[in-house]
Amino acid sequence: MSLQNSTAVVVGDGGGGGGGGGEIEEEAKAGFEQENSGTVPDDDNNSRCTPGLDDQTRSTPQSRPGDKFEPVDIIAAASSHPSSGLPPEIWTLVQSAPANFTPHYFLEVSRNLLENPNLTASHLSRAELSYQSFTDASFNPSATHPHDLAKIIRHLKPDHQPLLVDGGVPGYALEWTVVRKLIPRNPKLDESLLQTCHLFTSNEDVVVRSHDGKAREEDEDEEEERTIKAERYLVVYLPHATDPDKIPFYHPKIRGLAILYTYHPTVSPGKPLGTLSLYYDLFPQRPLDNRMTRTALKMLEIIHKHSRGRMAGYQKRVHHDIVIAQKPFQDTYAYLKGKYCKGLIDAWVEQTPAEKHVFEDLGIAAFLIELWTGMYGGGNSAQESAEFKGEEMQGAERNEEIDLERANANAKAKAKTNFPGFVDIGCGNGILVWILNQEGWSGWGFDARRRKTWATFDSSYDDKLKEMLLVPEVLNLKPSSIDVDINVNESLATTHLAGPATHNGIFPTGTFIVANHADELTIWTPCLAFLSESPFIAIPCCSHNFGGTRFRAPRRAAKAAGAPLAENHAISAPAKPKGKPATQSAYSTFCSYVSHVTSLMDYVPESEYLRIPSTRNFAVLGREKQREGERVSAFEDRMAVVRGIVEKEMATSIEVVREAWVERGSGLMKPGTGSGH
Repeated sequence: MSLQNSTAVVVGDGGGGGGGGGEIEEEAKAGFEQENSGTVPDDDNNSRCTPGLDDQTRSTPQSRPGDKFEPVDIIAAASSHPSSGLPPEIWTLVQSAPANFTPHYFLEVSRNLLENPNLTASHLSRAELSYQSFTDASFNPSATHPHDLAKIIRHLKPDHQPLLVDGGVPGYALEWTVVRKLIPRNPKLDESLLQTCHLFTSNEDVVVRSHDGKAREEDEDEEEERTIKAERYLVVYLPHATDPDKIPFYHPKIRGLAILYTYHPTVSPGKPLGTLSLYYDLFPQRPLDNRMTRTALKMLEIIHKHSRGRMAGYQKRVHHDIVIAQKPFQDTYAYLKGKYCKGLIDAWVEQTPAEKHVFEDLGIAAFLIELWTGMYGGGNSAQESAEFKGEEMQGAERNEEIDLERANANAKAKAKTNFPGFVDIGCGNGILVWILNQEGWSGWGFDARRRKTWATFDSSYDDKLKEMLLVPEVLNLKPSSIDVDINVNESLATTHLAGPATHNGIFPTGTFIVANHADELTIWTPCLAFLSESPFIAIPCCSHNFGGTRFRAPRRAAKAAGAPLAENHAISAPAKPKGKPATQSAYSTFCSYVSHVTSLMDYVPESEYLRIPSTRNFAVLGREKQREGERVSAFEDRMAVVRGIVEKEMATSIEVVREAWVERGSGLMKPGTGSGH
């Protein structure tokens, strides 16, 4: 059940029942998996996507109970709790708390959690909806049999058909029904689980009882019973499992869960607007235990927190899955993690934390593989996933799923055949280069300083990982004759510097350029791509100018009208409380600056917040040109364009920029500089 799934991990037994995941999974929870909760790297303080309760209470005075999450004592408050209408012989009240938000926000949160159980479940990656009634014109909320619920139901596989609440819920009307599959992060440890989700609503008055303030708890005659107007919103989750032992670790061993929000539209001043309650339908052989109680408590806290955050006007700043859909990315990531993670961590030889770098590179590799499959395989993995995830999937049978898997495999094979190769500039430890080559994507990388990790790879990587300094051809005062018709794995040796090998940044046309936290090379990446007529991805980290010097980049907006960057507001200024001036971090302004340079190089800047264990997870992509019919075809003309932009941005001559770059580059090649990346 999406809402309690995560809490079963957060507050439950750490790894019992085959779902704990071992060291690798624990590291993932602290690293890569943290990103799925929506970490926002725009701010220096890494605020979360939903403001915390402490943030709310610090900025807003407590005007009434329910502003802050304060659960009540169920036993002491049982007599005064609003009537739920749920049969008490079936449903057990587990947790309750006053709440101050209108039903609209509770419903928004409930809808969002349907497809995103990962927001509250650390062992889940997502949910896939196999049926949803929101756009089904044949949906019949008064049905007493699943086949009568909608026309499509009888065509679904039996185990995907929705479960109904026997006899319905007295006094409530069914509003919508969803059947979903909960997808675990590590399918080798946890099974997926099908689940039916219903929303019931009621406008019937409710009965409450309260003491007059003088009576003791045992004096039942002193209680006052009264009827009040109320709106009730009940979300019910029913796992498709009749045996508690068949329910995965991440899901409590219960037959059903109900979350009730009782809203009082005519509440007295100083009283909470509503009551948030959670009920379990327990298996007879599985009585309520401490873990179940704590799970329910944590779940209510999360719902309260997100609902209050939405009511406070919070607007999400970070939008994942813009370029690549969540499903193909997470499936590929899970595959790569299962195949390479343990071996890479066990063989780690750098001084930096193994888990962070391994999970980060696995995540980037998964993103690139899906990106390249869409670019070179004749399809768009994001679009295909979105279409299959939508209404078409409601009638999908297993053979259609097999066809989709086969189509994806064929697309990957075609993409590898058409792939022009990649180069990872500033490749660091070389793990990303190694993973991609192991998966059949040919390419190489270089860095100003050799890393210990390179020696752990087999001898075939001697030609794929090179120690050399990049000195852009633009900075060459005596332009050389450039032949870009070379193999992708060949390097161009230049004579800009005496001593260490250097590269001029000119690559075979079409070579996909990767700059992953490449620091000094990041701002050069769009320029190098423009010169080589290649696509690229840049993942900014530290802010450096064209001379390689640390600086605070000016905030610039990408000029491409309608570019994805503008559409998803990926680097827009975060909302600030009234009365406080808006500020942007150095990282945020550098990201916007890289996008600005991308636009200057005539690319349509695309952006994505990658699901990796790093606050520096913003990626800028350049794949399409803004003006295809006006491309600068001559190499020397492209050189002139880049040289002019560099001089303008640096407000100095190209000779001065070259001197600063060479001085910085010489320092990078000294032993002991740089990091494990």
